[in-house]
Amino acid sequence: MTIQDASIQAAFSGLLSDVRPGQIQSWGLLDVAALFSTEGRPDYSSFVSPLQHLKLVRVPTYGTLILENEAKSGRVIAPMHIGFFQVGAQNHATSRVLLLEAGQTLTATDCFCIQASQGGLLQEAQQRFIILPLSLRKTALAKRGEVGYARLWDDIDTHNRRHGIARGGHLERFLRPNFHRLMIFRHAFEVLPKQVGAAYFVAGNLVGVEVTPNAAYWADVGPILNIYCYGAAALLGGRHQLQPERQQVDLEGLADMNDLARRLEDARRQESMERINLVEALSNLTWNNPRTKPGLHVVDLEQGEWVGQMVKDGANMLYLSLFRDVLV
Repeated sequence: MTIQDASIQAAFSGLLSDVRPGQIQSWGLLDVAALFSTEGRPDYSSFVSPLQHLKLVRVPTYGTLILENEAKSGRVIAPMHIGFFQVGAQNHATSRVLLLEAGQTLTATDCFCIQASQGGLLQEAQQRFIILPLSLRKTALAKRGEVGYARLWDDIDTHNRRHGIARGGHLERFLRPNFHRLMIFRHAFEVLPKQVGAAYFVAGNLVGVEVTPNAAYWADVGPILNIYCYGAAALLGGRHQLQPERQQVDLEGLADMNDLARRLEDARRQESMERINLVEALSNLTWNNPRTKPGLHVVDLEQGEWVGQMVKDGANMLYLSLFRDVLV
């Protein structure tokens, strides 16, 4: 793993004005730039982690999930495209972000079955949750609000074939043979103190920005995004022969080892600045950001190849998931 310090303390402007960039960690094709709250962003410690407090009560019918926030106090923001591993049952994933008050039970009828037949095939999973692979998320978001548990199966089939895997709407056909490779992305990236999100790059291209309410939430959800969502994107990029985008070190007239160390540091700093500039450019696009509303509300985002959702509390951003496909 390579770690680079972006050495930037200023917040972004535009859409991401509530966060600032930090150090960048790299593994293979995947670069992850840590995001931290700005000083002016409120402390959202009252929002609790879905990993700890979101419970799947039951699946009354295919495509419908009954969820509960088990916290006695504290709201849950259930991240977009969160899936649930169920032993002996077909696994499901949500189509959109969900908000649950403390103790609330919520029924979501627009979820996806992500196994086309026999369930319970992911018993080796070490997490309660999955986040859908990046190349499924744009379609999954587009199909929010629709009813039909099988409506993602064709897209899962396409996803699997892009990875060279047998056809069919069974996401476990991708997960099972690649599980050991995906788990590397859990351990390769360190969750940093006070980190609340990350920007993701595959082969030097910005493919996603994720922001959560607080550091405890990110510590639980960040590794799951690394494994199943953006780790899967890095594997897909490798399969399609994308190459790491690295700043070249000029060795002309090299004096000594100290000179080499300085040049390496300069190259890494330049590479970090290039990554952060991509995030800044994304943040400053013209977004359909409606006039501020009081209280919690969900905003749908779309700009060119980019789609996502944001949860706001008045004018402040609590949660953001913004992404595009790795192969465009």
